[in-house]
Amino acid sequence: MSDPPKPTCFHCGEPIPSGTGLAVEIEGQPRPMCCAGCQAVATIIHASGLKRYYDFRDALPERPESEFAPGRFSAWDRDAVLDHHAVPDSTVRQTSVRTDGRSDVRTIVLVLENVHCAACAWLVHRYLGAFPGVAEVRLDISDGRLKLVFDPAATPLSRLADALARLGYPPHLDTPDAGLDRDRNERRRMLRYLVVAALGMMQVMSYALANYIGAGAFGTAGGMDPETEHFFKLISMIVAVPVALYAGQPFYRSAASHLAHGHLGLDVPVAAAMLLALFSSVLITLFGAGEVYFDSVVMFIFFLLLGRYAVMLARQGSGALHSALARALPSQARRLTDSGSETVGLIELNPGDRLVVADGEIVPADGVVLEGQGRIDESLLSGESEPRLRRVGDAVLAGSVVTGGSLTVRIESLGPGTVLSGIIELLAEARRKRPRLAQLADRAAGVFISVILLAAAAAALYWWRTDAGRVIPIVLAMLVVACPCALALGTPTALAAATRRLAADGVLTADPDALERLPQVTHVLLDKTGTLTEPGMRVVDVEVDARINRSRAMALAGALERVSTHPIARAFESSDLGLDVLDAGSRVGDGVSGMVDGVRYRLGRPDWAGDGFTVPTEGIWLGLAGDDGSRALFRVDASLRRGAAELVDGLQARGIPVILASGDREANVAAMAKRLGIREYHSAMRPEQKLARVEALQREGAVVAMIGDGINDAPVLAGADIAIALAEGAAIARTQADLVVTGRGLGPVLALFHEAPRVRRIIRQNLSWALVYN
Repeated sequence: MSDPPKPTCFHCGEPIPSGTGLAVEIEGQPRPMCCAGCQAVATIIHASGLKRYYDFRDALPERPESEFAPGRFSAWDRDAVLDHHAVPDSTVRQTSVRTDGRSDVRTIVLVLENVHCAACAWLVHRYLGAFPGVAEVRLDISDGRLKLVFDPAATPLSRLADALARLGYPPHLDTPDAGLDRDRNERRRMLRYLVVAALGMMQVMSYALANYIGAGAFGTAGGMDPETEHFFKLISMIVAVPVALYAGQPFYRSAASHLAHGHLGLDVPVAAAMLLALFSSVLITLFGAGEVYFDSVVMFIFFLLLGRYAVMLARQGSGALHSALARALPSQARRLTDSGSETVGLIELNPGDRLVVADGEIVPADGVVLEGQGRIDESLLSGESEPRLRRVGDAVLAGSVVTGGSLTVRIESLGPGTVLSGIIELLAEARRKRPRLAQLADRAAGVFISVILLAAAAAALYWWRTDAGRVIPIVLAMLVVACPCALALGTPTALAAATRRLAADGVLTADPDALERLPQVTHVLLDKTGTLTEPGMRVVDVEVDARINRSRAMALAGALERVSTHPIARAFESSDLGLDVLDAGSRVGDGVSGMVDGVRYRLGRPDWAGDGFTVPTEGIWLGLAGDDGSRALFRVDASLRRGAAELVDGLQARGIPVILASGDREANVAAMAKRLGIREYHSAMRPEQKLARVEALQREGAVVAMIGDGINDAPVLAGADIAIALAEGAAIARTQADLVVTGRGLGPVLALFHEAPRVRRIIRQNLSWALVYN
């Protein structure tokens, strides 16, 4: 007589050693525990009023630690650690923040062990949310990353970390390698299952093929004797059973966990079909006669694993850019001192430090060029393939690479304050969100599974009474054919692939649902300054009289503007040929003056520079006047962004009206609208007026996309149906848009409008054929 099965732990599901005698009373019943660790965790869960965790979970946790070293997380409370591992506070959306009246809120990302399912996220969120000063708890169950917004004065990080460890989720500070290690281990585990299934499938199929031929399949004569046929069934069983039991573990474990807690997950009908086919075939081989399904079982497992592996690669691929960005910074930098230079770690740097970044080196922090010039490769940050020239006064970003020249850079922002950190957090935020369509597909799959299981049970009952020999083939067919994996996995896989592709082109998807809504857009509202135009100024027109030529006028202007700090002076930097300027000076609100080759020149407002200027009404004009009577007029304007005309033309060609809404004066806005062929434009608009225009369109039934700079247009972006921000520098970290374009050109925005319908079409195709097939 066989021994009765050992009782299992209510918390982790492991067998309970004899004589343990540990239990926790939950819902009036003593629940057995296998160890002191499980007992402690279950006690915490029950005492915190979170016992519903056991109803929600669909995977069993690992056995927790039972002993804890005191003070093991105390070093995490140091300011240096908090600063180094923090993420930008500005990326945190306003929620019902609980900070006990304090304002010193920190944002940090931890990596948790033993995260398996949505119930884990629910438990962590409810448990940590009860601590004083905790403002936000958001756990990504796909990679175990926990975003934690808290006030360290109310509850230190060490206390929160210790609480997580005692709850069964030991935390680690997030590092660039943490996600890579998890992904690598997951790939290796899945590959082991996949290889075993593939080898078993080929081996079992060779035996099955012999039986098929022996039975007269494929037009053969047949004639295999019963002993030989039974022999092939027997060796098929010997190979198939261990292969199916090992390679099918991901499905069996998931299904068992779902059933243990009263849930019907995707893997319940899958595992049921596998085990029914496997053990019915074993019984037929050992005790009876009939068809066996060993080849079908291992083939089914192989192809399901292959599909899961592809989904896993797509999901991990969506985090590949995140990992690449996180690893983009060097481990050390060369800092200038009064006595020379020194090599230091990044954690030792401070704003205001001067760094030397040589050719081929990575810029370690956001800063401004003090000396030198060189080309900077920002492809990892913005998707721009061409390196861009950086001179004195230009900004450089952490993670960019110097590809020519050498720069001396003054640090402006470090760590969580850099553009790189802002991009990383936006990508992480997007991965933490579950798209609306994916949630709908999950619910539909759950209903479908219930219907299929009921239908299979009804079919089994009917055929048991009618023809018992056909019960197993019919039930198997229903369970296998109705597997809803495609229904539940098609949407997140398509979105993950699209998000990864867009990120490589310089478009960050902060809200994955925006890709599904974008094809519904009926109107696009465009800002002018900073959106259609570059942030800097340039000379767009020059008018000279007979006493001076264009090149001489530009050279004089470049020399005079050398003494000016006004933003307009940057428009003449490339024209400075090094002419000597004597007695140079500037006059606030008017312009600059100086002696060049014995002649005094003034450059600035035309009415200040000299007499006799006829100034057009459109644009910004500067006058150059010399005591020798020479005169020149320069029109300066912000450069039109690359791809602006193509964006407007492309949108209007798709039947989407483009509206230009700007705070600039009438003449400049009208000129821009005329230049780009925009019919409706509004000038001198304040942000609230732009928002009012958006709301008026929405009341008429329009779906409005707003394209702005992400900061000045924040109210309009918040009110629009789709918010697209062209953000540079620190603005990337602060924008609250659904989609963020990090490059300087507008080409990715138009590509976004082309890509979004394709993504929606693929998602709907996936859902449609999955529903029809099932």
